[in-house]
Amino acid sequence: MTAVDEAIKEFVKDRVGGVIVNYGSGEICYQDSRIELSEKGRESWERRRPLLDERRTWEFTDADIGKYYRVETASITVEDTIYQCHLFTDVSDYATLFQDISDYSRRISDMSDFQKSILSKLSQEYDSFLPELTEFCGATDAILYMEQDGAGYIRKSTFGTRLNRMNVDQTDTLENIFSVERFDFSDGYYCFLCEKTEDQKYSLFLRRGPFFNEEYFRDASVYNVIRLYIENGILREKILYESEHDALTGLYNKGKFLSMKDMNFHHPDSIAIFNFDVNNLKQVNDSLGHEAGDCMIRNAALTIHSIEQDNVLAFRMGGDEFLAIALNITEEETEEIYSRWQKSLDKINSEKEDAPITIASGVEYAQLPFSLDSLMEKADEKMYQNKIEMKKKLGLPDR
Repeated sequence: MTAVDEAIKEFVKDRVGGVIVNYGSGEICYQDSRIELSEKGRESWERRRPLLDERRTWEFTDADIGKYYRVETASITVEDTIYQCHLFTDVSDYATLFQDISDYSRRISDMSDFQKSILSKLSQEYDSFLPELTEFCGATDAILYMEQDGAGYIRKSTFGTRLNRMNVDQTDTLENIFSVERFDFSDGYYCFLCEKTEDQKYSLFLRRGPFFNEEYFRDASVYNVIRLYIENGILREKILYESEHDALTGLYNKGKFLSMKDMNFHHPDSIAIFNFDVNNLKQVNDSLGHEAGDCMIRNAALTIHSIEQDNVLAFRMGGDEFLAIALNITEEETEEIYSRWQKSLDKINSEKEDAPITIASGVEYAQLPFSLDSLMEKADEKMYQNKIEMKKKLGLPDR
């Protein structure tokens, strides 16, 4: 063999990575020292190698040592002896790269699908993302706390097998949940986020499970889309609240009444209409100023807030006029509601003896079948009659 032959041999040897040669029986007669095969890898190679007269290129993995080979196999006859030759190229680095790219692509795809799923729910409640996030991170359950300034309670949403919502009293212990650092551990849960908007604090916790995905839990894009979702929900609730409520009193406004009237108030089994009208608002505005008049309206609204509950809705219809509607109640319950309102009015007047307020009222009750418009007219007539009697009794001027 010439020096050139030797040079070519060395060049090819370095390029290909190694050779295995076996007899027709399968017994190996030559193995390049640079080819690594584990015991299981050798057994796998012997099972998977091509047939003796088959010429092809195939791939072989030795998982025990983390090697990935590209193999070219052909049979050669020399002096009546058949040899099967296998040219091995170690492509482990490329395989790892491809796997990394595949993993990265899968991760990007997972993130994209998750974000699309979350953003498709933006029109839903501010906590509706909890099932998706819990599943995505492999958590067992989740808790979202939402504080509202001045409300005196914290909204708590939980998800394990289903989404639950409740209001819990605001205590010093619960207040601490709004000062937890991200990823901190608290009561078996890890903090996913703890943030504050202009007037609301909120914090979210996940409990690890056997399939918890730490990478997704800590991913900034997951954090950002959940924060966006929550703060969008807070803003939407604020806009909706302001569109449905009277800014001065916090009661529902007339627009909310009109939107609910046909759908909610025409067909309950029973209904009670409470009409209220504050006396002498104009005189107070003219003599003491609108600030005093606003104070008078707010105090009147407090008495009406006192009768609100799940089936009792209260509205400021404009100026000094208020309306409350109670659904699916008895006559006795109607009387109890009215009595509760009177006690609230008495209490406020006892606390403000220098500026008592008087409110005319009219109540009408009915069971199906009834005409809502007719009932409201009757309640209004009773309220008007009560106003006349009240002014005569107290010596108040007419409007």
